[in-house]
Amino acid sequence: MIIDSHLHVWSDDEHRYPFGEVAQPARGEMASVELLGDHMSVAGVDKAVIVQPIHYLYDNRYVAECLVRFPGRFAGVALVDPKGPAAPFELECLVREQGFGGMRLHLSLQTDPSDLATSDQDQLWRRVEELDVCFIILGKAEDLPAIEPIVGRFPGVKVVLDHLGGPPVGEERPYPLLSHVLRMAKYPNVYVKVSNMNRISQVPYPHIDTHEMVRRIYDAFGPERLMWGTDFPHVLNAGGYVRALGLVRDELGFLNEDDKEWLFNKT
Repeated sequence: MIIDSHLHVWSDDEHRYPFGEVAQPARGEMASVELLGDHMSVAGVDKAVIVQPIHYLYDNRYVAECLVRFPGRFAGVALVDPKGPAAPFELECLVREQGFGGMRLHLSLQTDPSDLATSDQDQLWRRVEELDVCFIILGKAEDLPAIEPIVGRFPGVKVVLDHLGGPPVGEERPYPLLSHVLRMAKYPNVYVKVSNMNRISQVPYPHIDTHEMVRRIYDAFGPERLMWGTDFPHVLNAGGYVRALGLVRDELGFLNEDDKEWLFNKT
């Protein structure tokens, strides 16, 4: 079985599901769940985790609809305003009533990312732990120290770093920004998505300028805390869905078959 741990979908019906004011997709960029299903079928991907797109901000209705329409094929990660007073309750409703499995934290949506690690966030983290769901964190590697204190306070909360934790390509020794990602490996509850390599690479497929970075993350976390993802639909403009699979399956020579089992489904 192959599971895509990271992608986004949005509806072709903008009237029913209007985009918010934070960001909108590029003109003509399509990402319906039906289009996703077509690409998954061609690539032989069985299941996927839909991450609520920033285009809808905190309106999770379309992703919720996808979970209902395709039971068992998709999991969902919601967006909730983490600074909102009702955040723990809103997340609980999304989990218990609509089947979501986690919540995404956008560090870039905060004036200061460390605001998401203050004590007023403890109630939300306690609720995540009680619900046995997870946080996924999107941000640059340079912002990870800002969130690290609350990760350490809640060892029972699973935390997943999006897109390799956000380090840059081509960083020179001693890799100061990649080091922020590697330091997070000391927390057993932290996982990393091996995704977005094709978008950050500065060279053509198989994007060899990213391989050493991934190897260092692999050495620090081990395959049991890594998971593969495509970042659909953005991947369609960066080599394509099938190549995103082939990059990890066929081109990372340090991965053995057991490692790939972890990255593609067991983690």
